[in-house]
Amino acid sequence: METFRALLVVDAERFSAHTDAQLPGLHMAIRRALGAAFDRSGLAEAWSSVRFVESTGDGILAILPHEVAPRLVDPFPRHLQDELRAAAPRLRAAEMRLRLRVALHIGLVDDDRPEAPGISTATIDVNRLLDADPLRWALERSDPAVTYAAFLLSAELFSVYVAGGRTGLRESQFTEVAVKVKQFERPAYLYVPTPSRGPGDQGGPPAKPAPPPPPPGPSISGITISGDDVQAAIGNTVAGDLRQEWR
Repeated sequence: METFRALLVVDAERFSAHTDAQLPGLHMAIRRALGAAFDRSGLAEAWSSVRFVESTGDGILAILPHEVAPRLVDPFPRHLQDELRAAAPRLRAAEMRLRLRVALHIGLVDDDRPEAPGISTATIDVNRLLDADPLRWALERSDPAVTYAAFLLSAELFSVYVAGGRTGLRESQFTEVAVKVKQFERPAYLYVPTPSRGPGDQGGPPAKPAPPPPPPGPSISGITISGDDVQAAIGNTVAGDLRQEWR
């Protein structure tokens, strides 16, 4: 039977940049940070008794009781940021780095069927939020020594708990962004507990690489001719469209 649930999915930035031997330890660091943040948010029991937790390799997908949603919005993000910052020196000593993208959503989920646990539109939607470019840019454009977590809330979650005044956060602490991932196209709300600016941040999407230069014009007897709509005649060889004008 479908039940209203809170959904959380996290993904580690540049997880695959680590060596194969480092990956299990980094995944366990994600679990430790989440567990500690849930504990500090007053959600230790909900986390320890969660009915559906799935490893995604470089992250975690969890389906939680709907009642945890207010604390999942606040203060959980601040505590996760703090836990990741506290773990950073130990991870750096092991030549690892951990920063997390987090998506939060609410919706109907059937997490009772053992043959298809957690399969629902809400589960698909929260994963689409996780893949949104604005959430990726929030980490890419920030200082990696300051900002360790960025959150994207679904419009449904934001409307009920933030705009509805059910958390300690204000609407002005969020940035509305447009999310378009495959067929998913909706607004969402970005929240960075400890924002910062990275080197070269211009406040917009990451710059696209410059297009390659145009190919050179035709080469005739070792002479390269460039320019638009080249017309040239050398000896008896014609390159381009030769036009004669009589005056």
